[in-house]
Amino acid sequence: MFCKNCGKEINENAIICPNCGVATDNYMKVSSPVGFDQKLNGLALAGMICGIVGLIGGNYMFCIPSIVGLILSIIGMVKVKEYKSGFGFALSGIILGAVGLVTWFCLWIFFFWCIMLL
Repeated sequence: MFCKNCGKEINENAIICPNCGVATDNYMKVSSPVGFDQKLNGLALAGMICGIVGLIGGNYMFCIPSIVGLILSIIGMVKVKEYKSGFGFALSGIILGAVGLVTWFCLWIFFFWCIMLL
């Protein structure tokens, strides 16, 4: 095979010409994955992000991000088969949301218990 840019002979399996650095026709075969047309499971991703926010700063927002993260992640988990993606995002969102909710709930109980003792 010859490079379309510099005209020098290159390997048939070359992705980029070693002489001039221009991509060959093989580059398109490698750079476009088989499942490239899949949709992103946005609910699962949003659930994971809300779970992270809820875990880090849920106390200041009355655990709302953790609850929203749990809801979005559960819906995202249901939609995994439809989108064929997002299982990891949804699972981590459920875990982070639940841990954030339990953590901040326990801290609130401890806080109010300390106030009652005073």
